[in-house]
Amino acid sequence: MNYSRESFERAGKGVSATGSREPHSDMQSIQNLEAVINEGLRIALLEETPDQSLEVLLEHLGKALNGDRTYIFEQNESGGDDNTYEWAADGVEPEKENLQNVPQEVCESWYRNFSIGRHIVIESLEEIRETDPLQYENLERQNIHSLVVVPLYDGKKLIGFYGVDNPPAKSLEYASNMLQTAAYFIVSCLKRRNLLREIKKRSYNVLHALSVDYLGIYQVNFDTGECEIYRSSEQIGMDWAANFEDGYQTAMERYISRYVIPRDQERLRAMTKKDYVLAQLRTNKKFYVRYQVQDSSCGLKHLEIHFSATENTGKENCAIFAQRDVNAVVEQEEKYKLEARQSLEDILEGARTGIWTIELEEGCQPRMYPDRTMRILLGVPGGIGPEECYQHWFENIEPDYVKMVQEAVREIVETGRSEVIYPWNHPELGKIYVRCGGVPDKTFKKPGACLNGYHQDITETMVTRKKQEQAIMELLEKVRRANSAKSEFLSHMSHDLRTPINGILGMLTIMEKCQKDPEHQSECQEKIRVSTEHLLSLVNDVLQVSKLDSGIPMAVEEPFDLHATLKDCIMILSAQAEERGIRLVLEETSLHHSRLIGNPLHLKQILMNIIDNALKYNRPHGSVFVRAEETSCQGGTADYRFVIEDTGIGIGEEFQKHIFEPFTQEHQGARTHYNGVGLGMSIAKKLADQMNGTIEVDSKLGKGSIFRITLPIQVDEAWGTRPADAEPEIQGNVAGMRILLVEDNEINCEIVEFMLEGAGAEVVTANNGKVAVDVFAASDPGTFDCILMDLMMPVMSGYEAARVIRSLERSDAKAVPIIALSANAFEEDIAMAKDAGMNEHLAKPVDIRTMLQVMSRMRCWGGGSNSTR
Repeated sequence: MNYSRESFERAGKGVSATGSREPHSDMQSIQNLEAVINEGLRIALLEETPDQSLEVLLEHLGKALNGDRTYIFEQNESGGDDNTYEWAADGVEPEKENLQNVPQEVCESWYRNFSIGRHIVIESLEEIRETDPLQYENLERQNIHSLVVVPLYDGKKLIGFYGVDNPPAKSLEYASNMLQTAAYFIVSCLKRRNLLREIKKRSYNVLHALSVDYLGIYQVNFDTGECEIYRSSEQIGMDWAANFEDGYQTAMERYISRYVIPRDQERLRAMTKKDYVLAQLRTNKKFYVRYQVQDSSCGLKHLEIHFSATENTGKENCAIFAQRDVNAVVEQEEKYKLEARQSLEDILEGARTGIWTIELEEGCQPRMYPDRTMRILLGVPGGIGPEECYQHWFENIEPDYVKMVQEAVREIVETGRSEVIYPWNHPELGKIYVRCGGVPDKTFKKPGACLNGYHQDITETMVTRKKQEQAIMELLEKVRRANSAKSEFLSHMSHDLRTPINGILGMLTIMEKCQKDPEHQSECQEKIRVSTEHLLSLVNDVLQVSKLDSGIPMAVEEPFDLHATLKDCIMILSAQAEERGIRLVLEETSLHHSRLIGNPLHLKQILMNIIDNALKYNRPHGSVFVRAEETSCQGGTADYRFVIEDTGIGIGEEFQKHIFEPFTQEHQGARTHYNGVGLGMSIAKKLADQMNGTIEVDSKLGKGSIFRITLPIQVDEAWGTRPADAEPEIQGNVAGMRILLVEDNEINCEIVEFMLEGAGAEVVTANNGKVAVDVFAASDPGTFDCILMDLMMPVMSGYEAARVIRSLERSDAKAVPIIALSANAFEEDIAMAKDAGMNEHLAKPVDIRTMLQVMSRMRCWGGGSNSTR
């Protein structure tokens, strides 16, 4: 079969045999493959028999996908699989004869996938070596390393499968879609083939058993030309008995000339000659030829002459021939061919692909002959003339694309194939996008050219592609803005970090020069403290944003009192409000449940970050109002609304869109006054999102801002049964305590040692965890009242050291209080310290009053790991 070679060659240019891409786009490769498959379906539909249609389609699929073999397997009555059709590439060994009645267990795993609507794609045979050893062995024997297989369904019944062996890797992503498109056509051909086989089987059985089914049955001796009549019918219209007197060949010529239509005469003459008949019978024992007779009063139209060998054929060159009326058979075949064509048209209609023929005959107007789907895509009625149809199509091409379409037509004529995508104005749908391609009709005998092609509506694909491109552009813009904001942040960080550091260094210089001025030194110390606290705030904000961006969910759920949490926020920020001369007011309304379970630290961060901004960007003698109310309660969870309203400078409408983005500030000049790096609102928003809450802002320049935070928080229904906290207020008295201080940084060690000794404690130092373990192990039980443990140290970390100390076999190993001192101050760091056996965790830089209070509490409780909270 040597047809559509140009289609194969051009498809091959899109995907080569090795899977490498030529310098064409992926879209062009897909279009080439789809065009070849469409052409294969079209040619297969024109074949006379289902077997020929299937062989044509398998060859198209195999060459289009550059596979080694394409094949069809059908389930047989015993439950096995038979390879019924096969195409093999040049140089590839056919396997059809070796793959008959394949045991059902070999393909059992495939059928399980088929039963749930899946097809099979094996990119590398080694994938199934362990999971499917039987199939692996079967495929390895055939030298198959990759394949794509698609199930065949007759309605809901699974009747087999078909596929392609060893397509290039780049073809695998297209192969399954290509095969799926052709599956309906293959099933239709198989059904038509089965029906024809059944019809022929019954016909031949009847032919041999009941001669009444034949119009005439004769025996001829080709050596003598004599004929013997077994049965004859007046329906034939010729008296064969009289004509046989002149011999077989003369009678046959007379019959062909008088009764057979001109189109079939030469073929029938050639196939009824002595030499041809005898040659066929020696090989096949029987054969037939179908032909059409001219209109007769008896209603005959389609006939067959059957030739069969006899026992004397080899010796006397004898044969039996009979004439049979096959009108019913031909009509049935035409019916099924029409149904197959209808099925293909349904497939093409579903794919919104129409088929057309354009005749460009010299001296005539161009003519277009559309199929049913093409008429739908053009929006024209069924009775439209070919000239009018062409004019309708051509006039509705977008004007800017007319020249490109004309160039594509020229390419089809000159090179054998072309394809073009262009916008087309549909009479009802408006502008649509069309993919159109075709090939020349080489059978066209008139002067000019004839083209056959397809017309596909790809509007949805183009719209989707444009949406994807738009989404990509929006994402790129978002990334660009984020990168721009981060770049801006980095450019400002030098200023934001250097400013407090410069203040610290400057104040130290002033202190050195004013050592005899206590008042000036005290002022410098206060400024150093403010600068240091601001520097620590900057570091904390950056670390908090980094942690929230990592997506790690909150793990803390603890009881707390909402009244107390709100008062803490106000108390902490009241000094800042007084310093700026701003009135900070807390208004609590409708708090039906104040005893809750959640993360009070994160709630404080949200509220304090927003209140802090309200104070920073307020007016002199302005006000900040904080209101909290419970809006609903259902299923043990209450919804709370926190409103923070200020009389400040307000926020511009444009900046409100970006206020929760990290590293952004509306007033960049405010950085000079230590107003942060634009992370506070981002942190508040991320924390609210983690708590399944929302933050809304309403602001006008010059009139102030209103922030509304809505959070769902679990109600603590067991609060009343929990014992009251009777822990007494403990003063930071560590006088007389013996402390083991574990710290690898000399300056930090010196500072803490100085503070502890100043409070009356005795201090023993160790510069890493290993030394600490050795010192503790060498001391007498009860020597140390407390261990202050840094976490990140060389040789042995604080975590490891705490575990080793807790595991020692001595009376005080599990009881001695161990307090972590670390710059790692996130919740997971605190949890890791507790897990290592430490009692408390204090963040650096250490607040000496807090540290002394914790140590005193551990002393009062008697220490021990059981005191861990």
